[in-house]
Amino acid sequence: MRMLDSAFLCLDIGTCGVRGVACRVRNAIIDKSAVYSVDDFDTVFALKSVIDELERQIGRRFDTAYITGNFGPSYFCISTQNNKWPSDHKITAADVKAQIGKITAPENYFPMHIIPLRYDTPRMHNMLSPIGHSDRQLVSTFSALFFNNEQMHILLGFLRQAHIQPDAFYAPHFIMTSVHKKPGNNIMFIDMGAENLSMSIWTDRGPVWHSARAIGGNDLTEEISKQLWISFLDAERIKRSVATLRPTEMARFSPADSAYAFSCADVNEIVVPFYTNLINQIKTDSEAYIEKYNPTEIVLTGGGAKIDGLTNILAETFDIPITKLDTDATVRALSEFIWDSHKSQRIAYIARIQRQKRRLKKLFKLFRFRKKKKLLSVPIMPSSLCFDMMRPETYTMFSAGGIRAIHIDIMDGLYVDRIAGGIEELRKIRSMWNGHLHVHLMTEAPDIWANDAINAGADTVILSTNTVGLRKAIQIVKKSGKRVGIALNPDSPISILKTVLRDLDEVMVMAVRPGAAGQEFNDNVLQKISALYATRKKYGLKFIISVDGGINSETAQACWASGANLLVSGSYLASAPDFPLAVLSLLPKIKN
Repeated sequence: MRMLDSAFLCLDIGTCGVRGVACRVRNAIIDKSAVYSVDDFDTVFALKSVIDELERQIGRRFDTAYITGNFGPSYFCISTQNNKWPSDHKITAADVKAQIGKITAPENYFPMHIIPLRYDTPRMHNMLSPIGHSDRQLVSTFSALFFNNEQMHILLGFLRQAHIQPDAFYAPHFIMTSVHKKPGNNIMFIDMGAENLSMSIWTDRGPVWHSARAIGGNDLTEEISKQLWISFLDAERIKRSVATLRPTEMARFSPADSAYAFSCADVNEIVVPFYTNLINQIKTDSEAYIEKYNPTEIVLTGGGAKIDGLTNILAETFDIPITKLDTDATVRALSEFIWDSHKSQRIAYIARIQRQKRRLKKLFKLFRFRKKKKLLSVPIMPSSLCFDMMRPETYTMFSAGGIRAIHIDIMDGLYVDRIAGGIEELRKIRSMWNGHLHVHLMTEAPDIWANDAINAGADTVILSTNTVGLRKAIQIVKKSGKRVGIALNPDSPISILKTVLRDLDEVMVMAVRPGAAGQEFNDNVLQKISALYATRKKYGLKFIISVDGGINSETAQACWASGANLLVSGSYLASAPDFPLAVLSLLPKIKN
Protein backbone atom coordinates (compact mmCIF):
# COMPACT_ATOMS: atom_id res chain seq x y z
CA MET A 1 0.00 0.00 0.00
CA ARG A 2 1.56 3.29 -1.11
CA MET A 3 1.38 6.25 1.24
CA LEU A 4 0.44 8.77 -1.47
CA ASP A 5 -2.90 8.78 -3.24
CA SER A 6 -3.81 5.21 -2.31
CA ALA A 7 -6.71 3.41 -0.67
CA PHE A 8 -7.31 0.15 1.16
CA LEU A 9 -10.38 -1.98 1.86
CA CYS A 10 -11.09 -4.22 4.85
CA LEU A 11 -13.92 -6.78 4.88
CA ASP A 12 -15.47 -8.85 7.67
CA ILE A 13 -17.28 -11.69 5.89
CA GLY A 14 -19.76 -13.49 8.10
CA THR A 15 -22.51 -16.03 7.56
CA CYS A 16 -25.29 -13.47 7.86
CA GLY A 17 -23.69 -10.46 6.21
CA VAL A 18 -20.63 -8.43 5.30
CA ARG A 19 -19.11 -5.38 6.96
CA GLY A 20 -16.53 -3.16 5.34
CA VAL A 21 -14.23 -0.24 6.07
CA ALA A 22 -12.43 1.71 3.36
CA CYS A 23 -9.76 4.38 3.81
CA ARG A 24 -8.30 6.89 1.34
CA VAL A 25 -4.68 7.81 2.07
CA ARG A 26 -2.96 11.02 0.99
CA ASN A 27 0.50 12.15 2.05
CA ALA A 28 0.74 9.50 4.80
CA ILE A 29 -2.53 10.49 6.50
CA ILE A 30 -6.06 9.11 6.18
CA ASP A 31 -7.85 11.68 4.07
CA LYS A 32 -11.23 9.94 4.00
CA SER A 33 -12.83 6.82 5.43
CA ALA A 34 -16.18 5.07 5.15
CA VAL A 35 -18.00 2.21 6.88
CA TYR A 36 -20.82 0.17 5.37
CA SER A 37 -22.52 -3.16 6.10
CA VAL A 38 -25.20 -5.38 4.59
CA ASP A 39 -26.99 -8.14 6.53
CA ASP A 40 -27.98 -10.90 4.13
CA PHE A 41 -27.48 -14.67 3.92
CA ASP A 42 -26.54 -14.22 0.25
CA THR A 43 -22.83 -13.57 0.85
CA VAL A 44 -22.00 -12.64 -2.75
CA PHE A 45 -24.82 -10.08 -2.87
CA ALA A 46 -23.70 -8.63 0.47
CA LEU A 47 -20.07 -8.46 -0.71
CA LYS A 48 -20.94 -6.71 -3.96
CA SER A 49 -23.25 -4.26 -2.20
CA VAL A 50 -20.65 -3.32 0.42
CA ILE A 51 -17.82 -2.97 -2.10
CA ASP A 52 -19.90 -0.88 -4.52
CA GLU A 53 -21.04 1.50 -1.78
CA LEU A 54 -17.56 1.94 -0.32
CA GLU A 55 -16.12 2.59 -3.78
CA ARG A 56 -18.77 5.24 -4.30
CA GLN A 57 -18.05 6.93 -0.97
CA ILE A 58 -14.25 6.79 -1.27
CA GLY A 59 -14.11 7.58 -4.98
CA ARG A 60 -11.70 4.74 -5.80
CA ARG A 61 -12.06 1.25 -7.21
CA PHE A 62 -10.79 -1.64 -5.10
CA ASP A 63 -9.16 -4.70 -6.63
CA THR A 64 -7.92 -6.27 -3.37
CA ALA A 65 -9.01 -6.35 0.25
CA TYR A 66 -7.84 -7.49 3.68
CA ILE A 67 -10.18 -10.20 4.95
CA THR A 68 -11.42 -11.36 8.35
CA GLY A 69 -14.60 -13.15 9.36
CA ASN A 70 -16.00 -16.67 9.45
CA PHE A 71 -13.24 -19.06 8.36
CA GLY A 72 -15.12 -22.15 9.54
CA PRO A 73 -13.77 -24.95 11.77
CA SER A 74 -10.41 -24.21 13.41
CA TYR A 75 -7.63 -26.10 15.14
CA PHE A 76 -5.15 -24.71 17.67
CA CYS A 77 -1.92 -26.15 19.04
CA ILE A 78 1.23 -25.09 20.86
CA SER A 79 4.32 -26.56 19.22
CA THR A 80 7.90 -26.75 20.52
CA GLN A 81 10.78 -27.03 18.04
CA ASN A 82 14.37 -27.92 18.99
CA ASN A 83 17.51 -27.31 16.91
CA LYS A 84 21.02 -28.42 17.94
CA TRP A 85 24.37 -27.58 16.35
CA PRO A 86 27.77 -29.25 16.98
CA SER A 87 29.37 -25.92 17.91
CA ASP A 88 28.39 -22.31 18.46
CA HIS A 89 26.06 -21.18 15.69
CA LYS A 90 24.88 -17.65 14.92
CA ILE A 91 21.09 -17.92 14.77
CA THR A 92 19.48 -16.37 11.70
CA ALA A 93 15.95 -15.69 10.50
CA ALA A 94 16.30 -18.73 8.24
CA ASP A 95 16.77 -20.94 11.30
CA VAL A 96 13.53 -19.66 12.82
CA LYS A 97 11.69 -20.06 9.51
CA ALA A 98 12.93 -23.64 9.27
CA GLN A 99 11.47 -24.39 12.70
CA ILE A 100 8.15 -22.84 11.67
CA GLY A 101 8.21 -25.00 8.55
CA LYS A 102 8.27 -28.12 10.72
CA ILE A 103 4.88 -27.27 12.27
CA THR A 104 2.47 -29.47 10.33
CA ALA A 105 -1.22 -28.82 9.85
CA PRO A 106 -3.89 -31.45 10.43
CA GLU A 107 -5.34 -33.01 7.31
CA ASN A 108 -7.52 -30.55 5.33
CA TYR A 109 -6.34 -27.60 7.44
CA PHE A 110 -3.92 -24.77 6.71
CA PRO A 111 -2.03 -22.42 9.08
CA MET A 112 -3.30 -18.84 9.21
CA HIS A 113 -1.24 -17.59 12.16
CA ILE A 114 1.93 -19.03 13.69
CA ILE A 115 3.04 -16.83 16.58
CA PRO A 116 6.26 -17.24 18.62
CA LEU A 117 5.63 -17.50 22.36
CA ARG A 118 9.24 -17.78 23.54
CA TYR A 119 12.79 -18.66 22.52
CA ASP A 120 15.39 -20.38 24.73
CA THR A 121 19.05 -21.28 24.36
CA PRO A 122 21.37 -22.82 26.98
CA ARG A 123 22.90 -19.41 27.66
CA MET A 124 19.80 -17.22 27.30
CA HIS A 125 16.23 -17.93 28.36
CA ASN A 126 12.89 -16.45 27.32
CA MET A 127 14.25 -14.19 24.59
CA LEU A 128 12.00 -11.97 22.48
CA SER A 129 14.13 -12.81 19.45
CA PRO A 130 17.08 -15.19 19.07
CA ILE A 131 18.30 -13.74 15.76
CA GLY A 132 21.94 -12.73 16.01
CA HIS A 133 22.52 -14.72 19.19
CA SER A 134 25.20 -17.46 19.10
CA ASP A 135 24.67 -20.77 20.85
CA ARG A 136 24.62 -24.55 20.32
CA GLN A 137 20.86 -25.02 20.68
CA LEU A 138 17.58 -23.19 20.05
CA VAL A 139 14.29 -24.28 21.63
CA SER A 140 11.31 -22.35 20.28
CA THR A 141 7.66 -22.45 21.29
CA PHE A 142 4.98 -21.38 18.83
CA SER A 143 1.22 -21.15 18.95
CA ALA A 144 -0.44 -22.10 15.67
CA LEU A 145 -3.98 -21.46 14.50
CA PHE A 146 -5.27 -23.54 11.57
CA PHE A 147 -8.49 -23.25 9.57
CA ASN A 148 -10.43 -25.63 7.36
CA ASN A 149 -9.44 -25.77 3.66
CA GLU A 150 -12.97 -26.46 2.44
CA GLN A 151 -14.42 -23.38 4.14
CA MET A 152 -11.59 -21.27 2.76
CA HIS A 153 -12.31 -22.49 -0.80
CA ILE A 154 -15.95 -21.47 -0.34
CA LEU A 155 -14.88 -18.03 0.88
CA LEU A 156 -12.47 -17.59 -2.04
CA GLY A 157 -15.33 -18.50 -4.40
CA PHE A 158 -17.46 -15.72 -2.89
CA LEU A 159 -14.62 -13.23 -3.36
CA ARG A 160 -14.11 -14.24 -6.99
CA GLN A 161 -17.81 -13.79 -7.73
CA ALA A 162 -17.63 -10.33 -6.14
CA HIS A 163 -14.56 -9.55 -8.32
CA ILE A 164 -12.25 -8.86 -5.38
CA GLN A 165 -8.90 -10.49 -4.63
CA PRO A 166 -7.77 -11.20 -1.05
CA ASP A 167 -4.62 -9.36 -0.03
CA ALA A 168 -4.31 -11.22 3.29
CA PHE A 169 -6.47 -13.15 5.79
CA TYR A 170 -6.57 -12.49 9.54
CA ALA A 171 -8.42 -14.43 12.23
CA PRO A 172 -10.82 -12.16 14.16
CA HIS A 173 -9.23 -12.83 17.58
CA PHE A 174 -5.77 -12.04 16.18
CA ILE A 175 -7.04 -8.69 14.90
CA MET A 176 -8.98 -7.83 18.06
CA THR A 177 -5.92 -8.49 20.22
CA SER A 178 -3.85 -5.96 18.31
CA VAL A 179 -6.37 -3.23 19.14
CA HIS A 180 -8.00 -4.12 22.47
CA LYS A 181 -5.36 -5.89 24.51
CA LYS A 182 -3.41 -3.74 26.97
CA PRO A 183 0.23 -4.64 27.70
CA GLY A 184 0.61 -6.70 30.87
CA ASN A 185 -3.01 -7.81 30.95
CA ASN A 186 -4.23 -11.16 29.68
CA ILE A 187 -7.50 -11.02 27.76
CA MET A 188 -10.18 -13.55 26.80
CA PHE A 189 -12.25 -13.32 23.62
CA ILE A 190 -15.65 -14.91 23.10
CA ASP A 191 -17.09 -14.67 19.60
CA MET A 192 -20.70 -15.80 19.19
CA GLY A 193 -21.12 -16.15 15.46
CA ALA A 194 -23.92 -17.52 13.37
CA GLU A 195 -22.24 -20.90 12.87
CA ASN A 196 -19.44 -21.13 15.44
CA LEU A 197 -18.65 -20.28 19.04
CA SER A 198 -14.97 -19.46 19.40
CA MET A 199 -12.98 -18.61 22.53
CA SER A 200 -9.36 -17.73 23.16
CA ILE A 201 -7.01 -16.31 25.78
CA TRP A 202 -4.12 -14.04 24.77
CA THR A 203 -1.06 -12.99 26.73
CA ASP A 204 1.58 -10.43 25.77
CA ARG A 205 3.37 -13.16 23.82
CA GLY A 206 0.35 -14.43 21.92
CA PRO A 207 -2.53 -16.93 22.17
CA VAL A 208 -2.18 -19.62 24.84
CA TRP A 209 -5.61 -21.21 24.38
CA HIS A 210 -8.15 -21.32 21.59
CA SER A 211 -11.30 -23.39 21.23
CA ALA A 212 -14.11 -23.46 18.70
CA ARG A 213 -17.42 -25.30 18.67
CA ALA A 214 -19.85 -25.69 15.77
CA ILE A 215 -22.76 -24.02 17.51
CA GLY A 216 -24.08 -20.54 16.91
CA GLY A 217 -26.97 -18.20 16.24
CA ASN A 218 -28.24 -20.21 13.30
CA ASP A 219 -28.80 -23.20 15.60
CA LEU A 220 -31.00 -21.08 17.83
CA THR A 221 -32.90 -19.78 14.81
CA GLU A 222 -33.42 -23.35 13.59
CA GLU A 223 -34.77 -24.33 17.02
CA ILE A 224 -37.22 -21.39 17.04
CA SER A 225 -38.29 -22.25 13.49
CA LYS A 226 -38.82 -25.89 14.39
CA GLN A 227 -40.67 -25.43 17.69
CA LEU A 228 -42.91 -22.55 16.54
CA TRP A 229 -43.54 -23.92 13.04
CA ILE A 230 -42.35 -20.83 11.16
CA SER A 231 -39.83 -20.24 8.38
CA PHE A 232 -36.15 -19.81 9.12
CA LEU A 233 -36.13 -16.19 7.90
CA ASP A 234 -39.15 -15.30 10.05
CA ALA A 235 -37.53 -17.02 13.02
CA GLU A 236 -34.34 -15.01 12.47
CA ARG A 237 -36.25 -11.74 12.26
CA ILE A 238 -38.33 -12.45 15.37
CA LYS A 239 -35.27 -13.64 17.30
CA ARG A 240 -33.47 -10.37 16.62
CA SER A 241 -36.56 -8.41 17.62
CA VAL A 242 -37.67 -10.01 20.89
CA ALA A 243 -34.97 -12.38 22.22
CA THR A 244 -33.82 -11.56 25.76
CA LEU A 245 -32.25 -13.32 28.73
CA ARG A 246 -34.25 -11.13 31.11
CA PRO A 247 -37.88 -12.04 30.29
CA THR A 248 -40.70 -10.41 32.23
CA GLU A 249 -44.18 -11.63 33.14
CA MET A 250 -45.70 -9.14 30.70
CA ALA A 251 -43.88 -10.92 27.88
CA ARG A 252 -46.65 -13.59 28.00
CA PHE A 253 -49.15 -10.95 26.91
CA SER A 254 -46.98 -9.39 24.21
CA PRO A 255 -47.22 -10.87 20.71
CA ALA A 256 -43.83 -11.68 19.23
CA ASP A 257 -44.99 -10.70 15.74
CA SER A 258 -48.21 -9.41 14.25
CA ALA A 259 -48.28 -12.31 11.76
CA TYR A 260 -48.27 -15.02 14.47
CA ALA A 261 -50.25 -15.87 17.57
CA PHE A 262 -47.36 -16.83 19.88
CA SER A 263 -45.98 -14.39 22.45
CA CYS A 264 -42.53 -13.02 23.26
CA ALA A 265 -42.44 -15.43 26.22
CA ASP A 266 -42.92 -18.39 23.86
CA VAL A 267 -39.83 -17.31 21.93
CA ASN A 268 -37.73 -16.68 25.02
CA GLU A 269 -38.63 -20.07 26.49
CA ILE A 270 -36.47 -21.38 23.63
CA VAL A 271 -33.83 -18.64 23.80
CA VAL A 272 -33.03 -18.80 27.53
CA PRO A 273 -32.25 -22.56 27.73
CA PHE A 274 -30.15 -22.30 24.57
CA TYR A 275 -27.98 -19.52 26.01
CA THR A 276 -27.84 -21.21 29.41
CA ASN A 277 -26.36 -24.31 27.80
CA LEU A 278 -24.02 -22.13 25.72
CA ILE A 279 -22.71 -20.28 28.78
CA ASN A 280 -22.23 -23.55 30.64
CA GLN A 281 -20.29 -24.88 27.65
CA ILE A 282 -18.06 -21.79 27.65
CA LYS A 283 -17.44 -22.20 31.37
CA THR A 284 -16.60 -25.89 31.06
CA ASP A 285 -14.18 -25.33 28.17
CA SER A 286 -12.41 -22.30 29.62
CA GLU A 287 -12.42 -22.86 33.39
CA ALA A 288 -8.96 -24.45 33.65
CA TYR A 289 -7.38 -21.85 31.35
CA ILE A 290 -9.00 -18.92 33.13
CA GLU A 291 -7.62 -20.23 36.41
CA LYS A 292 -4.15 -20.64 34.86
CA TYR A 293 -3.86 -17.37 32.94
CA ASN A 294 -6.21 -15.12 34.95
CA PRO A 295 -7.57 -12.84 32.22
CA THR A 296 -8.50 -9.35 33.41
CA GLU A 297 -11.19 -8.79 30.77
CA ILE A 298 -13.56 -10.75 28.56
CA VAL A 299 -14.30 -9.19 25.17
CA LEU A 300 -17.57 -10.29 23.65
CA THR A 301 -18.19 -10.11 19.87
CA GLY A 302 -20.46 -11.60 17.21
CA GLY A 303 -24.12 -11.36 16.37
CA GLY A 304 -25.10 -13.62 19.26
CA ALA A 305 -23.50 -11.22 21.72
CA LYS A 306 -26.16 -8.59 21.04
CA ILE A 307 -28.87 -10.37 23.02
CA ASP A 308 -30.19 -8.43 26.00
CA GLY A 309 -28.93 -9.56 29.41
CA LEU A 310 -25.99 -11.66 28.20
CA THR A 311 -23.30 -9.32 29.54
CA ASN A 312 -24.70 -9.42 33.09
CA ILE A 313 -25.00 -13.21 33.15
CA LEU A 314 -21.43 -13.68 31.87
CA ALA A 315 -20.09 -11.20 34.44
CA GLU A 316 -21.85 -13.13 37.23
CA THR A 317 -20.65 -16.48 35.88
CA PHE A 318 -16.95 -15.60 35.46
CA ASP A 319 -16.57 -12.67 37.89
CA ILE A 320 -14.51 -10.88 35.21
CA PRO A 321 -15.34 -7.50 33.62
CA ILE A 322 -17.16 -7.93 30.30
CA THR A 323 -16.78 -5.64 27.29
CA LYS A 324 -19.36 -6.07 24.53
CA LEU A 325 -18.31 -4.65 21.16
CA ASP A 326 -20.43 -3.47 18.24
CA THR A 327 -20.93 -5.76 15.26
CA ASP A 328 -18.53 -3.70 13.14
CA ALA A 329 -15.80 -3.70 15.82
CA THR A 330 -13.83 -6.49 14.13
CA VAL A 331 -13.61 -4.84 10.72
CA ARG A 332 -12.75 -1.50 12.35
CA ALA A 333 -9.99 -3.25 14.28
CA LEU A 334 -8.75 -4.80 11.03
CA SER A 335 -8.59 -1.36 9.43
CA GLU A 336 -6.65 0.00 12.40
CA PHE A 337 -4.29 -3.01 12.33
CA ILE A 338 -3.55 -2.57 8.60
CA TRP A 339 -2.93 1.15 9.10
CA ASP A 340 -0.58 0.55 12.03
CA SER A 341 1.27 -2.21 10.18
CA HIS A 342 2.45 0.42 7.67
CA LYS A 343 3.67 2.78 10.38
CA SER A 344 7.33 2.33 9.49
CA GLN A 345 6.58 3.16 5.85
CA ARG A 346 4.66 6.27 6.88
CA ILE A 347 7.52 7.41 9.10
CA ALA A 348 9.98 6.83 6.25
CA TYR A 349 7.73 8.71 3.83
CA ILE A 350 7.35 11.68 6.18
CA ALA A 351 11.10 11.71 6.79
CA ARG A 352 11.65 11.70 3.03
CA ILE A 353 9.29 14.66 2.65
CA GLN A 354 11.14 16.51 5.42
CA ARG A 355 14.44 15.90 3.65
CA GLN A 356 12.88 17.13 0.46
CA LYS A 357 11.65 20.29 2.16
CA ARG A 358 15.12 20.99 3.47
CA ARG A 359 16.49 20.54 -0.02
CA LEU A 360 13.77 22.76 -1.46
CA LYS A 361 14.63 25.40 1.13
CA LYS A 362 18.20 25.29 -0.05
CA LEU A 363 17.05 25.61 -3.64
CA PHE A 364 14.79 28.54 -2.75
CA LYS A 365 17.90 30.55 -1.97
CA LEU A 366 19.42 29.69 -5.35
CA PHE A 367 16.31 30.53 -7.38
CA ARG A 368 14.90 33.60 -5.68
CA PHE A 369 14.53 36.42 -8.20
CA ARG A 370 15.40 39.65 -6.41
CA LYS A 371 13.31 42.19 -8.21
CA LYS A 372 10.16 44.11 -7.70
CA LYS A 373 7.98 41.73 -9.68
CA LYS A 374 9.17 38.52 -8.03
CA LEU A 375 7.52 35.43 -9.44
CA LEU A 376 8.15 32.51 -7.11
CA SER A 377 10.72 30.55 -5.18
CA VAL A 378 10.40 27.05 -6.67
CA PRO A 379 10.98 27.33 -10.43
CA ILE A 380 8.38 24.67 -11.32
CA MET A 381 4.79 25.35 -12.34
CA PRO A 382 2.22 22.53 -12.77
CA SER A 383 -0.06 22.97 -15.78
CA SER A 384 -3.77 23.26 -15.04
CA LEU A 385 -4.62 21.24 -18.17
CA CYS A 386 -3.48 18.03 -16.51
CA PHE A 387 -5.08 18.36 -13.05
CA ASP A 388 -8.59 18.55 -11.63
CA MET A 389 -8.52 22.18 -10.53
CA MET A 390 -11.93 21.97 -8.87
CA ARG A 391 -10.74 19.61 -6.13
CA PRO A 392 -9.24 21.19 -2.97
CA GLU A 393 -6.95 18.14 -2.68
CA THR A 394 -5.13 19.28 -5.84
CA TYR A 395 -3.99 22.47 -4.14
CA THR A 396 -3.01 20.60 -0.98
CA MET A 397 -0.85 18.33 -3.14
CA PHE A 398 0.73 21.37 -4.86
CA SER A 399 1.59 22.94 -1.50
CA ALA A 400 3.11 19.65 -0.27
CA GLY A 401 5.43 19.74 -3.28
CA GLY A 402 6.60 23.29 -2.57
CA ILE A 403 4.67 24.73 -5.53
CA ARG A 404 4.11 28.51 -5.39
CA ALA A 405 2.76 29.16 -8.90
CA ILE A 406 0.31 27.45 -11.23
CA HIS A 407 0.40 27.70 -15.02
CA ILE A 408 -3.05 28.12 -16.59
CA ASP A 409 -3.71 27.77 -20.33
CA ILE A 410 -6.71 29.58 -21.84
CA MET A 411 -7.58 28.61 -25.43
CA ASP A 412 -10.32 30.30 -27.43
CA GLY A 413 -10.56 27.66 -30.17
CA LEU A 414 -9.32 30.13 -32.81
CA TYR A 415 -5.61 30.55 -32.14
CA VAL A 416 -5.41 26.78 -31.60
CA ASP A 417 -7.98 24.19 -32.59
CA ARG A 418 -9.12 23.60 -29.03
CA ILE A 419 -11.17 25.32 -26.34
CA ALA A 420 -9.81 24.97 -22.80
CA GLY A 421 -9.75 26.93 -19.58
CA GLY A 422 -11.60 30.21 -19.52
CA ILE A 423 -12.01 33.33 -17.43
CA GLU A 424 -14.57 31.70 -15.13
CA GLU A 425 -12.25 28.78 -14.45
CA LEU A 426 -9.41 31.23 -13.77
CA ARG A 427 -11.61 33.09 -11.29
CA LYS A 428 -12.49 29.81 -9.55
CA ILE A 429 -8.81 28.81 -9.33
CA ARG A 430 -7.97 32.21 -7.84
CA SER A 431 -10.61 31.63 -5.13
CA MET A 432 -8.90 28.35 -4.17
CA TRP A 433 -5.23 29.38 -4.50
CA ASN A 434 -3.41 32.33 -2.93
CA GLY A 435 -0.16 31.74 -4.81
CA HIS A 436 0.99 33.04 -8.18
CA LEU A 437 -1.20 32.47 -11.28
CA HIS A 438 0.78 32.27 -14.53
CA VAL A 439 -1.75 32.58 -17.39
CA HIS A 440 -1.01 31.81 -21.06
CA LEU A 441 -3.55 33.37 -23.42
CA MET A 442 -3.71 31.27 -26.57
CA THR A 443 -6.28 33.64 -28.07
CA GLU A 444 -6.63 35.60 -31.31
CA ALA A 445 -7.43 38.91 -29.57
CA PRO A 446 -5.08 39.16 -26.56
CA ASP A 447 -5.89 42.85 -25.93
CA ILE A 448 -9.52 41.87 -25.26
CA TRP A 449 -8.67 38.82 -23.11
CA ALA A 450 -5.87 40.50 -21.10
CA ASN A 451 -8.10 42.76 -19.01
CA ASP A 452 -10.48 39.93 -18.18
CA ALA A 453 -7.58 37.68 -17.15
CA ILE A 454 -6.12 40.38 -14.89
CA ASN A 455 -9.49 41.04 -13.27
CA ALA A 456 -9.97 37.30 -12.71
CA GLY A 457 -6.70 37.06 -10.76
CA ALA A 458 -3.77 36.56 -13.17
CA ASP A 459 -0.37 37.64 -11.81
CA THR A 460 1.53 36.92 -15.01
CA VAL A 461 -0.04 37.15 -18.48
CA ILE A 462 1.76 35.34 -21.31
CA LEU A 463 0.62 36.46 -24.76
CA SER A 464 0.89 34.50 -28.00
CA THR A 465 2.87 35.63 -31.06
CA ASN A 466 1.29 36.33 -34.44
CA THR A 467 -1.88 37.74 -32.90
CA VAL A 468 -3.75 40.98 -33.53
CA GLY A 469 -3.37 43.62 -30.81
CA LEU A 470 -0.21 42.12 -29.28
CA ARG A 471 1.51 45.47 -28.54
CA LYS A 472 -1.67 46.91 -27.06
CA ALA A 473 -2.07 43.85 -24.85
CA ILE A 474 1.52 44.25 -23.57
CA GLN A 475 0.78 47.83 -22.52
CA ILE A 476 -2.51 46.83 -20.85
CA VAL A 477 -0.73 44.24 -18.69
CA LYS A 478 2.19 46.56 -17.81
CA LYS A 479 -0.16 49.38 -16.77
CA SER A 480 -2.00 47.00 -14.45
CA GLY A 481 1.25 46.30 -12.58
CA LYS A 482 1.24 42.62 -13.55
CA ARG A 483 4.05 40.65 -15.21
CA VAL A 484 3.86 40.29 -18.98
CA GLY A 485 5.51 37.79 -21.30
CA ILE A 486 5.34 36.33 -24.79
CA ALA A 487 5.25 32.65 -25.77
CA LEU A 488 7.67 31.76 -28.56
CA ASN A 489 6.34 28.85 -30.62
CA PRO A 490 8.69 26.04 -31.80
CA ASP A 491 8.60 27.28 -35.41
CA SER A 492 8.96 31.00 -34.54
CA PRO A 493 12.39 32.70 -34.71
CA ILE A 494 13.71 34.80 -31.84
CA SER A 495 13.95 37.78 -34.18
CA ILE A 496 10.19 38.43 -34.00
CA LEU A 497 10.68 39.55 -30.38
CA LYS A 498 13.28 42.19 -31.27
CA THR A 499 10.94 45.19 -31.03
CA VAL A 500 9.28 44.22 -27.73
CA LEU A 501 11.99 42.33 -25.83
CA ARG A 502 12.85 45.27 -23.55
CA ASP A 503 9.20 45.53 -22.44
CA LEU A 504 8.92 41.89 -21.38
CA ASP A 505 9.26 40.32 -17.96
CA GLU A 506 9.38 36.84 -19.45
CA VAL A 507 9.85 34.88 -22.64
CA MET A 508 8.20 31.46 -22.55
CA VAL A 509 9.77 29.05 -25.01
CA MET A 510 7.24 26.50 -26.26
CA ALA A 511 8.92 23.10 -26.65
CA VAL A 512 5.75 21.65 -28.24
CA ARG A 513 3.07 22.98 -30.56
CA PRO A 514 0.49 25.00 -28.59
CA GLY A 515 -2.68 23.09 -27.78
CA ALA A 516 -2.66 19.51 -26.51
CA ALA A 517 -0.87 18.24 -23.41
CA GLY A 518 1.40 15.18 -23.44
CA GLN A 519 3.45 16.01 -26.58
CA GLU A 520 7.13 15.09 -26.86
CA PHE A 521 9.82 17.67 -26.16
CA ASN A 522 11.37 19.34 -29.25
CA ASP A 523 15.15 19.33 -28.73
CA ASN A 524 15.58 22.19 -31.24
CA VAL A 525 14.29 24.69 -28.67
CA LEU A 526 17.40 24.20 -26.51
CA GLN A 527 19.32 26.36 -29.02
CA LYS A 528 16.65 29.08 -28.67
CA ILE A 529 16.97 28.99 -24.88
CA SER A 530 20.74 29.40 -25.15
CA ALA A 531 20.34 32.26 -27.65
CA LEU A 532 17.86 34.09 -25.39
CA TYR A 533 20.19 33.59 -22.43
CA ALA A 534 23.11 35.08 -24.40
CA THR A 535 20.98 37.99 -25.66
CA ARG A 536 19.81 38.83 -22.15
CA LYS A 537 23.36 38.81 -20.83
CA LYS A 538 24.79 40.79 -23.75
CA TYR A 539 22.27 43.64 -23.59
CA GLY A 540 21.59 43.62 -19.83
CA LEU A 541 17.92 42.76 -20.21
CA LYS A 542 15.75 41.65 -17.27
CA PHE A 543 13.36 39.08 -18.75
CA ILE A 544 13.41 35.52 -17.44
CA ILE A 545 13.23 32.41 -19.62
CA SER A 546 10.54 29.78 -19.04
CA VAL A 547 9.90 26.56 -20.97
CA ASP A 548 6.56 24.82 -21.50
CA GLY A 549 5.91 21.40 -23.07
CA GLY A 550 7.34 17.90 -22.76
CA ILE A 551 9.09 18.63 -19.46
CA ASN A 552 10.24 15.56 -17.53
CA SER A 553 13.22 14.70 -15.32
CA GLU A 554 15.56 14.43 -18.35
CA THR A 555 14.40 17.36 -20.49
CA ALA A 556 14.29 19.59 -17.41
CA GLN A 557 18.04 19.17 -16.85
CA ALA A 558 18.69 20.03 -20.51
CA CYS A 559 16.63 23.22 -20.13
CA TRP A 560 18.47 24.28 -16.98
CA ALA A 561 21.81 23.67 -18.71
CA SER A 562 20.72 25.87 -21.64
CA GLY A 563 19.81 28.80 -19.39
CA ALA A 564 16.12 28.39 -18.45
CA ASN A 565 14.79 29.96 -15.24
CA LEU A 566 11.29 28.42 -14.99
CA LEU A 567 9.66 25.22 -16.20
CA VAL A 568 6.01 24.28 -16.79
CA SER A 569 5.18 20.57 -16.41
CA GLY A 570 1.82 18.90 -16.87
CA SER A 571 1.61 15.23 -17.86
CA TYR A 572 4.83 14.24 -16.06
CA LEU A 573 3.71 15.65 -12.71
CA ALA A 574 0.11 14.49 -13.07
CA SER A 575 1.09 10.86 -13.76
CA ALA A 576 3.74 10.65 -11.02
CA PRO A 577 2.85 8.35 -8.07
CA ASP A 578 4.64 10.73 -5.67
CA PHE A 579 4.04 14.38 -6.59
CA PRO A 580 6.61 16.03 -4.24
CA LEU A 581 9.37 13.68 -5.40
CA ALA A 582 8.40 14.33 -9.02
CA VAL A 583 8.78 18.08 -8.42
CA LEU A 584 12.16 17.42 -6.82
CA SER A 585 13.28 15.41 -9.87
CA LEU A 586 12.65 18.46 -12.11
CA LEU A 587 14.86 20.81 -10.10
CA PRO A 588 18.47 21.46 -11.13
CA LYS A 589 20.93 18.91 -9.78
CA ILE A 590 23.08 20.40 -7.04
CA LYS A 591 26.74 19.67 -7.54
CA ASN A 592 28.55 18.59 -4.38
